Order: sequence, then structure tokens, then C-alpha cells
Amino acid sequence: MQTTEEARFAESYAVMLPPILFAADTPPAPLSDASKHAGTRNDPGRPRVLVVDDEPLIATTVAAILNDNGFEAAHAFSAEDALTLVHDFCPDIVLSDVLMPRISGIELGVRLHQELPAAHVILFSGQAATTELLRKARRDGFEFELLPKPIHPEELIARLRGVKLPRT
Repeated sequence: MQTTEEARFAESYAVMLPPILFAADTPPAPLSDASKHAGTRNDPGRPRVLVVDDEPLIATTVAAILNDNGFEAAHAFSAEDALTLVHDFCPDIVLSDVLMPRISGIELGVRLHQELPAAHVILFSGQAATTELLRKARRDGFEFELLPKPIHPEELIARLRGVKLPRT
């Protein structure tokens, strides 16, 4: 049985998640299944997106929304997992949280720029502390788009559809 405080927290948290989050027909590919893609595309017309966030609810939910809206999406719960997965999944776009344990989204973006230069890296964060990290990356010659978190699914989808991908 929930206490009044727990119920209030659950209500306020649920308000932050748009109803579309629970309408996914196709669940996102878990890490173990995403490696089955191994460079082959289920649908060559669908851009591949790897969603990286250390909060599993966010990573899986965003991947489910993208799968439901014309993308082929998988998720990773850490930058380390993402670095392993990108070589098999070959994403067109990597959407990563900025502040994560051990390796930040910015560090992930820099490494991806070196290891998988065709992938477009977009960062998202709800933390004000990301400003200095982005400034340092810019000084080092790396530019990343930063989206606010939370972001409405329609805005996210529109931004991802606007990414210019290289023709394969």
C-alpha cells in the first residue's frame, strides 16, 4: 500500500511522462538482442538510433517511442555498453544523456567521433552542470547539439528526422 507521499511522487512523476510512452507496439531491442542486427538493417529506410541513458526507464521508453515512429532504435544503460554496441548496431544517430557514471555523454561523443565518424551524436540533459562540459568539448574541437530533458516525444522525433544522414 502506498503512502500519501509515495502516491504524490508517483503522480508527479507520471505527469512528466507523456501518455504516448506506453503505446509502443514494438519494445526496444535490449542490448543482447541489438547485437543480432550486426550491421544488417531490418528496414534500410529507417534511421538507426542508439539511446544511451543511465536511467533505464528513460532509455527504454525513448527507444520504444522511436521504434513506434519510424526509427530502428536500441538502448544502452551506460557509455561503456554503448561503445560495445555501436560496432554491431551501426547507428546513424546516438542520442545520449550527458551526465552518466564513469564516462559522460560528451566523452562518449568524442570517442564515437573517432571510432564511428558517420554517426551523428545528439546529447540531452536536464542538468545545468553540462554547460562547462560542453564548453570544454568545444575548446577541444567537438560540437554537439544539446536537447533539454525532459523533451516531448513529438519534438524529439522532429529533431531526429531533421538530422542530415549520409547516403549509404
